[in-house]
Amino acid sequence: MKILITGASGCIGSALVKRLISSDLKNTDVIEGPLEVYATDIKSNPFKEEPDFVYRQLDICSDEFYDWVSDLTPDVIIHLASVLQISKTLDRSKAYQIDVVATDRLLSTATDIGVSKFIVTTSGAAYGYYPENNDGPISEDRPAIGNLDYFYSAHKAEVEAILAKYRELSPEMKQVVFRPGAIIGPDFDGPVVNLFRQKFITGLLGYEGLFNFIWSEDVVDYLIEAATTSVEGVYNIAGTGVVSLKQIAKKQKKHYLPLPPVLVQMLLGILKPLGISQYGPEQVKFIKYRPVLDNKKILKYFKHQPRYNTENALLAFLGQMEKDG
Repeated sequence: MKILITGASGCIGSALVKRLISSDLKNTDVIEGPLEVYATDIKSNPFKEEPDFVYRQLDICSDEFYDWVSDLTPDVIIHLASVLQISKTLDRSKAYQIDVVATDRLLSTATDIGVSKFIVTTSGAAYGYYPENNDGPISEDRPAIGNLDYFYSAHKAEVEAILAKYRELSPEMKQVVFRPGAIIGPDFDGPVVNLFRQKFITGLLGYEGLFNFIWSEDVVDYLIEAATTSVEGVYNIAGTGVVSLKQIAKKQKKHYLPLPPVLVQMLLGILKPLGISQYGPEQVKFIKYRPVLDNKKILKYFKHQPRYNTENALLAFLGQMEKDG
């Protein structure tokens, strides 16, 4: 089996590569027959040399990347390349090329060369941030419509639409689409993790700001099971249960400061144009209407079961942060 991983130097990608090339995994019945792992990212190679493992430093938007994929003819593609945050050096238009255009082109290439299975992580953010999110956990039946004023949500929703198109046009190529919630775990970094590094936790009056956390190693296990079994379909990845911003602050022994939504909107409306904050007034709805994901489907159809529920994942992560200093 040939497995190709994009975004391989990211937190999930690097953990996945290390698991796939480890002798512990190869010496189990998880992988049947020889396994060749191919990984790529725009960053230089962060991995040590291993048999049957190849890393290429490539831009996913370049012709060279697609030529390489065509030459490889992988059996399975695990597509993790994505932009988490835009900046002065990586604006929204460039992020769109990486997130949306490159995914469409990779799917087209995959169908042309006969890839058996295409696995991708989108996000719970693909559902969008809307008042109805507060009605209860969101199942996979809910349309992924995103929010145009949040690049990450908008891009994930558009990618979901492209994936749906290919499911109709090329049903012979199986798909597994994962929509993770808030990921935390060993050596994991990202916008959610930054929340835990604040001196105090800020929330909104009248809104709990609920999270259901999933451990990063569980995400890796789900990716491996998706790649090595016949499972297909769309799945939320989330821990069972929720914790609020106030509970997160309490567990960190930090002060919780809930502010009026109108005040926060006004402040962000001033700070973003001044370059003091990367977030604008639209950020308020991302706290008001955070998607809480229903995980019943993945618990039913996958053999792997999460190590932790939401609360225990949080406690494990905070314990690791304290240990790491």
